[in-house]
Order: sequence, then C-alpha cells, then structure tokens
Amino acid sequence: MTPAIAGNPGSHYVCFVVNFKSHKFEFLNSLTGGGEKLQLPNGEPSLYKQMFDVWLNEVEAFVTELYKLWKIKMPFQFTTFNWDTPKVPTQVDSDNCGVFCMKFLDEWGGEMQSFKGWSKLRKHGDNGKIAKIMDLRIDLCSAILTNSSNSRKEQVLKDAT
Repeated sequence: MTPAIAGNPGSHYVCFVVNFKSHKFEFLNSLTGGGEKLQLPNGEPSLYKQMFDVWLNEVEAFVTELYKLWKIKMPFQFTTFNWDTPKVPTQVDSDNCGVFCMKFLDEWGGEMQSFKGWSKLRKHGDNGKIAKIMDLRIDLCSAILTNSSNSRKEQVLKDAT
C-alpha cells in the first residue's frame, strides 16, 4: 500500500494497493468514492493510471528480486492482476483527503471501523461528518505522537501532562 499525491501541483492524496491475496491493483480515492474509470474515453490511461503504472513497475521489480533472493518460485504473475476502484467513503470537502488516505492505509482489508455508518451521517452537527473527521484527525495525531517509534514520545507525554 502506498499513499500518493496527485494533481498539478500535487494537491490530492489517494491510495494505491497491490492486493496479493485477491490479485488486484486497488485504487482508493475519497474524492470520488470509488467506481472511477482509469481510462479516458479515448482509451488512454488516466493521470492516476499513468502514475500507478510507474509505481507498479517499481513494486514488480522489488517483489521479483525478493523471490529470487529467497530462491522461491513466485506464486503469481502481476500480468494476471485486475484493476479495481472499490467503493470507499467520500470526503465532504476538498481538504480532508489526507485524513481519509491515512485511515484507508490503517484499516484497508478490515472493516473500516472509522467510517462505520458514514453514509448515514449528516454533514454538520454534533454527530456529523465534519465532527467525525475532526475526531479522526485527533486520533491520527495522537497515534503518531505516542507511537513507540517517535523519538520524542516521552517529551510529548511529559508536556501533555
């Protein structure tokens, strides 16, 4: 899985997943919510597809070398993988794609607990989507600041108390 920033200049975070289990390349875009076409009407690849094709070449070379190093026959061929743009929760504005991308990376393949009931929430209000996004931002900041790999974790915790 990888986040990617797209646009000119880079202005929107999306996620690209190489799903080895289901043999799919998955494209997660909270701006459209899924179902996105990766080819233009003239048959040319979209900007996202072009970007991911470059990244995919790097992934394929890396994985192939790992299997060679381990002296194991690769149990799949990337040429048999299908592209998928699964349905994902849609952001309510143009500012929160990074939050969605981070949560997709954190929860993809699971039940996406952070977005449970998302489609039923109103945009505004105490229990609305905007309030939920603020909670997700706080959760992400807390997870980063208190993570064991944060060399300043102890200082952060000391300053917070």
